[in-house]
Amino acid sequence: MTRSFLLATVLSSATFSLQAQWEASGILAITNHFSACAFHQVDTGLFVYGANNPGPSPSATEGGIIRTTDGASGGGGYIWYQPSMFLEDIDVKMAGGKPWYIAAGHELYNRSVVVRKTLGSPNPLQFDSVRTGTSRYYRAIRMRNDLVAFAAGGTSMGDGIIDMSVDTGSTWANIAVLPGQPVSRLHFVNDQLGFAATGGYSRLFNNGLLQPDSGAIYRSTNGGMDWEQVHSSTVTGFSDVEFQTAEIGVATRNDGVILRTTDGGDTWTEATVILSGEFVLTSVVFRNDGLGFASAYRADGSEGIILSSSDGGASWGFNYSTAGMNGARRIYDLYFFDNEHGYASAHWKPLVTQGLVTAMPQQDAIRFEIFPNPSSDVVIVRTMEEASLPMELIDAMGRVVLRTSTSGRETTIDLSGVKPGLYRVRAIKGMEVLSLPLMRL
Repeated sequence: MTRSFLLATVLSSATFSLQAQWEASGILAITNHFSACAFHQVDTGLFVYGANNPGPSPSATEGGIIRTTDGASGGGGYIWYQPSMFLEDIDVKMAGGKPWYIAAGHELYNRSVVVRKTLGSPNPLQFDSVRTGTSRYYRAIRMRNDLVAFAAGGTSMGDGIIDMSVDTGSTWANIAVLPGQPVSRLHFVNDQLGFAATGGYSRLFNNGLLQPDSGAIYRSTNGGMDWEQVHSSTVTGFSDVEFQTAEIGVATRNDGVILRTTDGGDTWTEATVILSGEFVLTSVVFRNDGLGFASAYRADGSEGIILSSSDGGASWGFNYSTAGMNGARRIYDLYFFDNEHGYASAHWKPLVTQGLVTAMPQQDAIRFEIFPNPSSDVVIVRTMEEASLPMELIDAMGRVVLRTSTSGRETTIDLSGVKPGLYRVRAIKGMEVLSLPLMRL
C-alpha cells in the first residue's frame, strides 16, 4: 500500500561544555510520533511512525514509513502506511549495492508486525507487511546482515520476546522468552555479541506514559541464539542499550539513570548524569568518533532533551533542549548516519544536526556547604552565590524527593517530610552541578 505526496512542512562536581546544533526538520505531521529512522545514503533514508500514541481505535490510528531524500530538510513522502498500525523501529543493511530495510511494530499492541521489501519487486523501497502472531507486539528490530534479523517486544502476559528471521524478514521463529518485562531495544556490537534492554517506558493514548517497576539487560554471545540476564533493576526498566566497544557500553533507565559497563556487560555502575529535574530517558547512541548522545523528555511534554558524553559514557551533560520550539517536545530515538549527519525522532517532527559540537564558555564554579550533617530536622545551606540556586534532595535510588532554591547566602531546608536515610543535596547553576552527601537521622 503506497501513497506519494510531500508532507506539508505538514556524586561530585563536574562541568559540561558540549552543545550540538540541532534544529527542526522539514518533516511535519501534527499527530505523528516519529519512532526511529535509518539511512542508506547520506541524505536518503526512512522514518517510521505511529499516531495517537497508539490508539485508541483503528479509525484513529495509522502508522507507516516516510522517505526523505534531502536529509529531512524539506519534507518527505509516504511510501507505506496502514490503519491500526504503530511502527516502532527500523534498520537497514546494504547488500549488492542496494539497501535492505526492515521495520517492526504492532497493531494496537495486539499483533506483531514486520514490514520488509516486497518479494520479487526490483524496487528496494517497495514494502509489504508480515503478521507474526496475536497477543504480542514488537518494539525493536536489528539486522545482523541482509538475511538474518531479530525482532523483539512483548506479549499480553507481560513477558519479553525475541524472534529471528533468516530470510530477510519473510518468516519468523521465536527464539527467546524473557520473563517479566517486554524488550524495548536491541543492539548488536558485532555478529556474535548482542544486547537487549527490557522494561522500557510505554507510550499510552493521549500522550500518557507508563514506566514499569522493573527491567533487565540481557546479553548474547552466540549471535542472538541464546540470551542471559547480566543486570536487573527493581526500580524501573531500561529503554535502550548501546556499546562504544565490545567492552564499554551504557544502558538508559526510564527514570533518568544511565548505567555503564567496562567489562562487556558483566558489571554495571551508575554514570554521572548532570541534568536537573525529572525526565524519561528514551535512547542512547555512540557516534563513530566516540561521542555519545542520549535522548529524553519531560513526562509533561514540556521539553525534549539531548544529553552528550565525551568520555565513553562515564559522564553525561546537557546538549540540547526543545523547550523553545513549538514541537518535538518528546524525543524517542537518536540515529547518526555518520559524525556529521544525525537525526532525533520525536513527536511531532524530527530534529536534524550536522554534527557540530561547540565549546561553551565555562562558568565560575559553584560552592556550597551544608550543616548540621547528619541532621534530624533541618539543614542549612550556605553559599557565596548572590543569585538564587535551584536545589534538589536526591535519595539513594536517584529520585528527587524535594526541590527548593537558596534565598540569600544562608537557606534553611525543612527535612520533616523526609524519611531517614542517605541523600545527596544537589545545587545547579547553568550546566554545572555540585552535590554533597547528607544523612537524615
